[in-house]
Amino acid sequence: MNNNRLKRIASYSLIAGLGFSLLTACGGSSGGGSTSTASFSVTDAPVDDIDTVKITFSRIDLKPANGDIVSLTFDEPVVIDNLLDLTGNAASPIISGAVVPAGDYQWLRIFVTGGFPDSTVLPKLGNETDLFIPGQQNGNSNNNGTPRSLQLNTGFTVPAGGNADFTIDFVLRKGLTKPANSDYYLLRPALRLVNNVEVGTISGTVDATVIASNACTEDSGTSVYLYEGDLNANEQVPDDYYDPNINADIDTVDENVGGQRPISSAEVSQNNLGEYTFEIGFVRATDAGYSLALTCQSSIDEAASDDDISFIEVLPVIVTANETSEVVFSAPQLPL
Repeated sequence: MNNNRLKRIASYSLIAGLGFSLLTACGGSSGGGSTSTASFSVTDAPVDDIDTVKITFSRIDLKPANGDIVSLTFDEPVVIDNLLDLTGNAASPIISGAVVPAGDYQWLRIFVTGGFPDSTVLPKLGNETDLFIPGQQNGNSNNNGTPRSLQLNTGFTVPAGGNADFTIDFVLRKGLTKPANSDYYLLRPALRLVNNVEVGTISGTVDATVIASNACTEDSGTSVYLYEGDLNANEQVPDDYYDPNINADIDTVDENVGGQRPISSAEVSQNNLGEYTFEIGFVRATDAGYSLALTCQSSIDEAASDDDISFIEVLPVIVTANETSEVVFSAPQLPL
C-alpha cells in the first residue's frame, strides 16, 4: 500500500472506538493452533440521491473452517458518520490488530445496530430516517436498536504469525433500498471482502467530448460500472444492478456469484481542473481481468428492477496488486 493511499485512509477514519474483546462461541476453542492478528476496514461504492448514510457496528463474527465462531466485540460501538465519504481508496478501520486463530475461514458476520440515532439515511430530498438490516424493522426480537448482522459467505485466510488486513466494501447502489410505502431504508447484504495485499486501484478520466455527446445528453447520473472478466472478448454486454432477490428477507450474500452484473461502481465527477474523473479502489488483482462500462443513466438504476439503462463504452482493464491502472473513456459511441 503506497503512502498516498495510507494518508487517504487515515483522513477518512471516522471511528468512534477501536477497543474490542475476543470471545469464542459456546466456550470452545477455535482450533488451539497458532494465532495471528486481523484488521477490518469498511469502504463504499456510492449511490445516487442520498447525502448521508450513518451506520453503527457492534461486533464482527468469524467462522473458522474448523472450530467455533470467533466473536470480536467492540468495547464501544464503532460509528461511521457517513459511509458515502468512503469511496475510491478511502476506508475507515472498524477493528485493528485483533488476535485470532490462524487458518482458513468460511464466512464473516458484521453486526449493525439499526434505527435512529445509531443507523440512519439522509436523502438529498427529504428527512433523516431509520436504516435497518432486513428483519430488524419488524416487531420481533430483532427490532429497532437490536444488533443484527449481514453475513458474507466469502472464504478468506489469516496467515500464521502475521497480520491480515481486510476491507469490506458496501456496494450501496445494490444494497441500500427503500421498500415501497415505507418510512425507512434497508441495508441488504451487497458486500465484497478483499485482502488488502491483493488489491489495486482503477483510476480514470472521461473525455469532455463523451460527456457532451448525444449518448450522454439525457444525463441521469454519470457512473462507471466494474465487471468481472473481459465482456468484449466474451461477447457479453454490461447489465444493471438488478437483484432478483431484492425483496427477500435475507441477511447473507455469496460474493462469488460471477455473471454480467456489476461488482462495484464509481461516480464520474468534475475536478477543479475541469476534468471528469473516477476512481474504484480495493479491486482484487486477477489474471482474468475486468471490464469498465460508462453510463449516463446510473440514477435510474434500481436494484429492485431490471432496468434498461444504456452504456456508452466498455473498456477492458487489468488490475495489479498495489498499483493503479489508468483508463480513459475517449470515444463516444452509440449506447449499448
